Amino acid sequence: MGMSFPTRSDQLRRVGVQAVNRGRSIARASAALVRGRLVERGLDPTYAPQPDDAFVVAAYFAGDAASLYQLREWLLPFERLSERLVEEGHGEAPLAIFCRNADHARRITPATQLPIRFGRLAKDLEAFMGQPSLRVVFYVNQATMNFQSLRFTRPAHVHLSHGESEKVSMISNQLKAYDYIFTAGQAARQRLLDTLVGFREQGGEARMIDIGRPQLDAPRQAPQAWREMTDSARLTVFYAPTWEGDSPSMAYGTLKLNGPAIVRGLLETGCRVIFRPHPRTGVMDVETAQALAAVKQLVIEHPRGYLDDDMRLGWQFDAADACLAEMSALAFDWLSTGKPLVLIRPDDPGAEVLPGGLLDRAPAGEARQPSEIVDLVTATAGSSDSGAARDARAYYLGDTAPGEQQRRFERAALNIIGERGVN
Repeated sequence: MGMSFPTRSDQLRRVGVQAVNRGRSIARASAALVRGRLVERGLDPTYAPQPDDAFVVAAYFAGDAASLYQLREWLLPFERLSERLVEEGHGEAPLAIFCRNADHARRITPATQLPIRFGRLAKDLEAFMGQPSLRVVFYVNQATMNFQSLRFTRPAHVHLSHGESEKVSMISNQLKAYDYIFTAGQAARQRLLDTLVGFREQGGEARMIDIGRPQLDAPRQAPQAWREMTDSARLTVFYAPTWEGDSPSMAYGTLKLNGPAIVRGLLETGCRVIFRPHPRTGVMDVETAQALAAVKQLVIEHPRGYLDDDMRLGWQFDAADACLAEMSALAFDWLSTGKPLVLIRPDDPGAEVLPGGLLDRAPAGEARQPSEIVDLVTATAGSSDSGAARDARAYYLGDTAPGEQQRRFERAALNIIGERGVN
């Protein structure tokens, strides 16, 4: 068979799409900058670091607006940790969230009772990080501005990430900069030791602490709209694709290649479909944004479709019989259920896939074969919790008994606070 080459029209179309994507990214960044400055002008003065602040623990957020979900998913574990710290005698308000963008501080405020502080300038950062009481600072991502905070030596800097997965971003060399890394389980620890050059020799083993995924211990209640849906006896599929990524190595999302066809296929087979797109879907790529709009329309208009825009994650694990996902933290969280999981392999040849990882452990379909993916989901949906599934759950998450992951998180935080000598 002869080789095929892209036509001139294909090349022009690709260049055009890339130009549109770049333009959208620049426009978003400019709009976010303007919005942040406007919000900052009207922000209540109490958001600034206060002279009487005496926080013991802080959660630091310096990501963009599209990444706020990374902070939101940690709010309940932080709130429970704060309650534990109060019980342990660390003051009445021992944990605060520190944002570097005023709009982010404003938007996160209604979602939590935790104190929120904002500081864009270096003097604000120094005022917050200079609190004598501060002993632990948590980070939920690898934002560039994290490194402005890491220069402060008194508190312990702890990387949490916003999920467990085998995306290449999870094995960033940036992790060496933190005092501790809270890992989900054995898989994450082994991944870092095997991949980060010199990490083992630098004491990496002792700097990693397994806590599982505390978010999985959150209370679960399905939204009223879902509870009112009919056909509850039908096979329910939780379809949760990831986003398109911001580079070829991170291009794990395939929604633009198969999303509408997969959803139509599942609905045509009689399934109920809970569709939960990644919060960043369509941020970088206009074609993915168009596919997202098409899938949303499909599930909104179909009586067995459900568009899941709930910030809470967990009730879907109880409601669904099987999960269809891509390389993302949600797929690894799903392992806690013991229910069937089907993955979609990335289509971009640049996407980095770890050998022997979850894509080799779970049934996986090819991105450009949506009908085969649908068949794979329906064929595996009736299977029960297997030994292989239990082994994968233990390997990636550790002990998932109710409440255990939150308890591990709290114990780890308290131990570090004790090491740093707070009274």
